[in-house]
Formats: sequence, structure tokens, C-alpha cells
Amino acid sequence: MKLRALLLLPLLVAAPAFGKDLTVDELRAVQGKMKTTDQMSVDFTQENFGKMRGKSVKREGHAIFQKPNRFKWMLEKPVQQAVIFDGKDVYEYNSDSNSASRFSPTGSHSYELKQIVDLVLNFDSLLKRYDLVKADQDGDVVKAQLKPKAPQDITLIDLTFSTKDSLITFLKLTLKNGNYLAHDFRNPQRGALPADAFKLPKGVKVTDSN
Repeated sequence: MKLRALLLLPLLVAAPAFGKDLTVDELRAVQGKMKTTDQMSVDFTQENFGKMRGKSVKREGHAIFQKPNRFKWMLEKPVQQAVIFDGKDVYEYNSDSNSASRFSPTGSHSYELKQIVDLVLNFDSLLKRYDLVKADQDGDVVKAQLKPKAPQDITLIDLTFSTKDSLITFLKLTLKNGNYLAHDFRNPQRGALPADAFKLPKGVKVTDSN
């Protein structure tokens, strides 16, 4: 046993230390160094987990964002879908039928998506809206777990962000019913978006929904 311990000692010494735990003030300092983004596009993988069935559904997609809260969320595989918020209304667009359903921006239909967009675009105000549960930093990577200051359907938020790229690379929203929605973000592109980026194509038939 002594010989084995001696053989393992160099490996233990050489092993990298676990990420440093961060206090609220330290996380706030890190947050302050992150560059905010007015306009951005990203690719993502989405995982939607349902507790009742105990199964996850994964899909690929692309999204564009513009401050303060506009977004176009495009799920590309296996079926094409798009959810658009133009700053006034939320649209669920179907390219095959060239039709769209219009929803209230304050309704439950787009609640989770709007929470995700808010975290991505308004990262600089993160600690004003959420309480820190725990956080740690390992080099350029920070992992944090937060909870909303006021009770809501979302009970816990797990996120990973890169200080080097000023980007949230992973985001998971856990709901009080046990379901969760998670995203891995990659390939960020920053810069001006087309003027019609958040407009429906011409000739789309729009139907109002509750």
C-alpha cells in the first residue's frame, strides 16, 4: 500500500486544482469585465427534458438577438420552426405553409425563450435579478448556479460562460415541475443585423392565438 501511495503521489501533485469558488462580489467583478452585446447570432443545441416521461429531446438551431429583447429563434433539425419577437408581438412561423400564429409577449407561450434571451442580452444585470447559489472559476471558464429573487416557474438556473469570448456557452433552466430546458451555444457572430431580421416574410398569413 505504501509503494502504491508513493507511485500515485506525483499524479496527485500534477493534477490541476479544482476551480476556485467565487463569492457574490467576485462573481460581480467577473461579470463587470464581460462585454455586453447589442446584436449577436449563435448556433445552439437544445435539450428539452420532460420529467413525466423521463426523456430528453435534442434539436439543433440558430438564433439572432438584438437589445433590448428582440430575437429570432430557429430550430432547424429535425423539423424547421421559428419563433420571432419583434419587440411587440411573438410569432410562431411555419415556412412550409407560409403562415404564423401571433401570441401576446406577456403570455406563457414564449416565457422560457424570453428568459433565455434576457440572460444572453442583459448579462450585465444578472446579479440584480438573481441570487447566487454557488459559482466557481477555472481559468477563463466560470460556472454559476442562480435562483430567481422572486418566485416563478423557473426555480434554478445553471450557466457556464467564457470570460475570454464574453459568451454564455451553456444555459439550463430548471422548472418547478421538474422539467428543464438546456442550451449549448457556439459560433458567436457579433455585428449589425439586416434591417428586416425580425420581420415576417411578405405574404405570410397571420392568425391570432391565445
